[in-house]
Amino acid sequence: MRDATSARGFLLGLVYGLVAFGITLSWIMLFGSLAWGALTLLTALSIALFGAVFPLVRRSGRPVLTALGAAAVWTAMDWLRGLWPFGGFTWGSLGVSQVPNTITVRFAVVAGVFGVTFVVVFAAALLAEGATRKGSLARRTRWVGLAALAALSPLLISFADATGRPLDVAAIQVDFDEAIRHGSREEGDIAVTRLNLDLHRTLKDAAPDLAVWGESALDPGSLEILEDVRATIAEVGVPVLTGATSRDIRSVGGGVDPTLFNQAVVFDGGGAVVDVYRKTHLVPYGEYIPWKRVVGWIPALDQIAYELTPGERVHTLDAPGLPRFAAPICFENSFPGLDRALVRQGAQFLVILTNNAAYDETSASAQHLQMSRIRAIETGRWVVHAAVSGISAFVDPSGHTSQRTELFEPALIRRTIRASTGRTLYVRWGDWLPIASLAFAIGMAAVPRGRRNERPAPAPLDPGARTLVILPTYDEAKTIRDVVTGVLALPGVEALVVDDSSPDGTAGIVRELMAREPRLRLLERPARSGLASAYLEGFDRALDEGYDLIVEMDSDLSHDPGELASLLDAARDRHHLVVGSRYVPGGSVTNWSRARLALSRMGNIYASVMLRLPLHDATSGYRVYRRALLQDLVADPFHADGYGFQVELVMRSWLHGWTVGEVPITFREREHGHSKLSRGIVVEALWLVTRWGVALRILGRPHRGFRA
Repeated sequence: MRDATSARGFLLGLVYGLVAFGITLSWIMLFGSLAWGALTLLTALSIALFGAVFPLVRRSGRPVLTALGAAAVWTAMDWLRGLWPFGGFTWGSLGVSQVPNTITVRFAVVAGVFGVTFVVVFAAALLAEGATRKGSLARRTRWVGLAALAALSPLLISFADATGRPLDVAAIQVDFDEAIRHGSREEGDIAVTRLNLDLHRTLKDAAPDLAVWGESALDPGSLEILEDVRATIAEVGVPVLTGATSRDIRSVGGGVDPTLFNQAVVFDGGGAVVDVYRKTHLVPYGEYIPWKRVVGWIPALDQIAYELTPGERVHTLDAPGLPRFAAPICFENSFPGLDRALVRQGAQFLVILTNNAAYDETSASAQHLQMSRIRAIETGRWVVHAAVSGISAFVDPSGHTSQRTELFEPALIRRTIRASTGRTLYVRWGDWLPIASLAFAIGMAAVPRGRRNERPAPAPLDPGARTLVILPTYDEAKTIRDVVTGVLALPGVEALVVDDSSPDGTAGIVRELMAREPRLRLLERPARSGLASAYLEGFDRALDEGYDLIVEMDSDLSHDPGELASLLDAARDRHHLVVGSRYVPGGSVTNWSRARLALSRMGNIYASVMLRLPLHDATSGYRVYRRALLQDLVADPFHADGYGFQVELVMRSWLHGWTVGEVPITFREREHGHSKLSRGIVVEALWLVTRWGVALRILGRPHRGFRA
């Protein structure tokens, strides 16, 4: 990626993403290669986009800024992947992988999982710089040391400490596969529920404060034995939180409602339903089918036996005698913002209800538990991770697990947790870092960056350096005399008028002046051929005849000949190209409407941003070139005329490493004749600037064949 273009970076990122996410999400293969391939490709695109954007923020010779840019882009892409499409998919986030790293993961207390991602990428980019950068060992070691400092800096952050009321919580897990192996679906639902009831009864002699059953402990078929469920709960006498994928459990017996929800249901110690949370963030193509009319023909979708309806909002739950808590359901726990919202609503501990039985013995369950661990750190809350068939565990606010079960083993785990009313900085501030990263990445991509092969500033020229002013003309009879007189008032300056057979007699006036002034010459062309070709013919003449400084200047008095001396001084002293600028301090425009002035300034800002030009006035036609620069520029064909030609000259000069500067001028709207610049020329310039800017970002050059 060090020298990759956006196009190559996209391909490199795509390959990496396909491999990384293909392995991470391999458990999706249980549902078919189409599901696995589609999800892998979708998630891999975020890494591909990182590869495409990274070259825009890379800064040659500035490793810290480059590392910050890399971290910002990766973090922003990771965050955006969690938002879109279909509500996002956060699985495989880099920050989650750092949960076992008890140092780096502390940054989640301040900035959430995306903060951890940022630190990891920043440190890795600096390590890469130290490993690959040319130079002394001491200099390379400096970047390695800075990477270590970044990775260790979270040691300054303490994990949250839950110091609230102690709570005795028990979580029940059953062998889901064994229960549903025989009989109909409804019989399997009932078997799972009865296994939960059997383990729940063992709590009678030493009742906890809360018992938790996993997601799908009550499925549609289980409602046939709902009275047994109520009776068993009442027998033990403690509140129960259970998952129930069913119609509204509060309306059972009151008629048939076909609407199904994924619910977290709270029973009080007497077996009555006292609160219900309905899952709001459903799994696309798992719990519902987006774009069903478009993709409904795909046979693999027949695996989805029924579609669920989302809940209206996220909210906390209440149970008699317990602090307020929350129960995100399965997939919801992968979204940090959802758990944060629940804590902000007053949840003092979290219970994650999940059913990963369908993923068999794959890594899916372990990956899901990893997310509960990062959620505990982010929110400063104890988390009860309750899976209907494993893996289940208790997670403290430092992300440490206890009472962890294995998959598909009947188990009853129990321990004392603590409630908490404190708020971490992440709970208070939310996802501020990925938002800031997105803004930073956009800013870095927009701001001009350093060039490759930057040339040293030129040596000063002798005051007597030969200078030729090129004056393209067409119907400038009313102004050419004053322009020529003003130009030739400077000693040692010569002028070449390039006339396109002006019908108003411009050439005749020039010949008249030539009779008295040997420093003036005329190049007559048989037809009107455009500004760019006029200058190019003038450039060829100037280079053939050995001029040191070559000047572009309008012939309508919009460029004041009296300001030429300041441009020449700057070109002799310190620049290869000097542009007379209307938009630097001291520059101005007269006799333009506010609308025209605003359009001109906006156009120049656009050109500067798109092409990364360090100029305020890239379209100005009043400029001075040194001979060496002009020889370099005319070696390749041009692609534009009018404004576009002027922008192309500046762009080539800058990208080829020549020094470019600006001198303030006053531009005066012409008083005689008509402007030769048409609306088509303006549109052409805008189109070319856009095309060149996009190509610079994708290809690393403004167009194919560009000589860097």
